[in-house]
Amino acid sequence: MNSKVALLVVGLAVVLALVIGRQGPVAPQATNTQSQAVAAGPVAAPVAFPQPLYPQAANVAMPVEPDPAAGGGTAPATESPLPNFVPRKLKVFEGHWQGMDGRLMTEELARKLNYPRGLQGVLLGEVTLNAAFSGLLAGDVIVRIDDTPVTDMESFKAASRTVANRSEARISVLRKDNRPGAPVVRKLTVVLREAEGGLGFAQLEGAPMILAGDPRPHGYRGACTDCHPIGQGFELTPDPDLISLPPPTITRDMVARSVNPHEVRGPCEACHVIK
Repeated sequence: MNSKVALLVVGLAVVLALVIGRQGPVAPQATNTQSQAVAAGPVAAPVAFPQPLYPQAANVAMPVEPDPAAGGGTAPATESPLPNFVPRKLKVFEGHWQGMDGRLMTEELARKLNYPRGLQGVLLGEVTLNAAFSGLLAGDVIVRIDDTPVTDMESFKAASRTVANRSEARISVLRKDNRPGAPVVRKLTVVLREAEGGLGFAQLEGAPMILAGDPRPHGYRGACTDCHPIGQGFELTPDPDLISLPPPTITRDMVARSVNPHEVRGPCEACHVIK
């Protein structure tokens, strides 16, 4: 009887050993088994989520500064300047042709300078070179170039193109008498000449730049960006000529002693009133 029990116990032990051998070793902790499985298995690629696209501000006039972080440095903790703003469409402010510096005659200018209301043309603010030799003066209002009427800056440029290859052209202007009372204008015609290369045609420009936040230097004429670029670098300041107009009055004693506030620019009486 005892031998049968011993054989039965031995048989059960053998069967239990075989079952355990087939299942393999039992993992001590489920967490360790999971971490080992993740480490041994393939790594899933990261999911790319779409990022919102924001328009980048284009600095149209200032040079693009290199990014210090790209070279291993740290970016300075300073506020970046606003970009220059140059509208695509700007109103024409002035035109230049053969020594003429002209701008559109407007109702505002007519009122300020005491010209007849409703006057159309290009007002000459400055005259030099061939325009001065022709007899034109600052304050003249160009109304015709040869047979082409001039009513605004665009027609001024177009009319100048019709005579660009010629050596002379007739310029019709209105000139206001400088006397008090109601404005009186008279019409006269001068001949503009260019001996070499033809007269060419007028070049148009926009209004000068202004800084963001600057007060208006004139009355309201619509949005500032209709006429002006906003920013820096469009205009050389201060004026390198440093000319103050009109020149101040000087004394005869200053002239006799050659006391000049600037370099020699010719006879004093050419610019100054001498008392």
